[in-house]
Amino acid sequence: MHFVLLVFIALSYVYEDTDSLIVDNDSLTICGRHQYNVLVDIRNNGILYVRPWSMAADSFGVLELIAPRIMVHTASIIGSTRGPFGGYLNAHPWGYGTGGGGAGGVSGGAGGGGAYGGNGGMGGDLYGGTGGTIYGNFSDTLIEPGSGGGAGRLSAVDGIGGNGGAMISLYGVCVIIDTAQIKVSGERGFDGSLEAGGGGSGGGIRISADSVTIRYSGLRADGNAGGDGSFGGGGGGAGGRIKIFYVQQLDTIGNWLSAYGGYAGTGSYGNPQPGEAGTVHFEQIVGMEEISDASVSCIRVLPNPARTRLSIVTEYTMGICDIYDVTGAKILSVDLLQRTACIDVDDLPNGVYLLKSRNHGTLHRTFIVLH
Repeated sequence: MHFVLLVFIALSYVYEDTDSLIVDNDSLTICGRHQYNVLVDIRNNGILYVRPWSMAADSFGVLELIAPRIMVHTASIIGSTRGPFGGYLNAHPWGYGTGGGGAGGVSGGAGGGGAYGGNGGMGGDLYGGTGGTIYGNFSDTLIEPGSGGGAGRLSAVDGIGGNGGAMISLYGVCVIIDTAQIKVSGERGFDGSLEAGGGGSGGGIRISADSVTIRYSGLRADGNAGGDGSFGGGGGGAGGRIKIFYVQQLDTIGNWLSAYGGYAGTGSYGNPQPGEAGTVHFEQIVGMEEISDASVSCIRVLPNPARTRLSIVTEYTMGICDIYDVTGAKILSVDLLQRTACIDVDDLPNGVYLLKSRNHGTLHRTFIVLH
C-alpha cells in the first residue's frame, strides 16, 4: 500500500508558486490572469480547466497564462462550454454575453445561436429567435469568450440555450504546444418538448510569443448545434476565433485548428439556420532576421518579464540600442557604451518588445513588460 501511494504521488501532482505552474498527470481548475516568473508546464495527460462563467467575480470564463516559457505537452487546456450561459430563465431567456442569441417568440420559436467569430443562426418556427450578431475583430490582438444561445419558448422557456466557449490566452517568450489540445467550443442547445434552444458560440484562443511551436495538436473554437424540438429547432452557434501572434519564429506541423459554425437543430416548422464559421488568424507582429544562440548569449535582459525596471547587460560595447514595440514602432533608445544600463518601464504598456543594436544588426533580444 505504501509503495503504491508513493508512486501515485511521484507521478501525479500540481505545483504552483510565483515562479512556476506545473500540472503533471493531474487536473486543476482556475480562471483569471496568472503570471509566473519562469514556467508554465502542463504535461503527461494533465488537464487545466477554465472555471465556468457564473457572473461571480472569480468565475468569468477567462484564463490568461503569462510566463517566459509555456509548454503544453501530451496534455489539455479545456474551456469548452465554460463561457457565458445560454438563456434559461423566463426572466432572462436571451443568451448571455456580448453576442448572446435571441430567445424564441412568446408564442413559439427556438432561440438563435450566440456569436463571436460569426453571426449565430436564427431559430425555427413562426417566431424564431434571432441569431447573436458578430462582435470582435479577426485580426486585432484582443480575444474574448463566446456567447450563449437563446432559449426556445412557448409562453415559457422550453429548451434552454447552450453556453458559449471560454477565452484562453497564452502569453510568453516561448510557447510550445506539442501533441496537445486547447478547446473552447460552445455547448449544444438543449432539446425542447416543443421549442429548442440555440447553440452556444465558440470562444477565443490567443497565443502571443516571440517563438511559437504548435505540433500534432488540436485547437478548437467551434460553435455548437441548436437543439431539436417538435415545433422549432434551435439556431446553430457561430464559430469563435483563434489568433496566433509570433515575433521571431513559427513552427507548425500536423495540426487541426477549427472554428466551425454549429448545425441547425430540427423541428416541424420553419427553417432554423446554422451558425457562421469563425476565424483562424496567424500574424508575425515584428519582423526580424534569424538569430543564433551565440548572439542571444551576448545580451542579458533582467528580469524578464519586467515590471517597473529593466537591467541590460552585454558582453561587449554595443553602442546605441533601440527598443521597438510589436508594431515595429521605436519606443526609446538606450546607450550601452558601458555594457550595462537600467531603464524604467513603468510607462510602457504590457507587451512584447525588441531590443536591437544599431551597430550590430544581428544582435537583438526580446523581452516582456508585465505590470
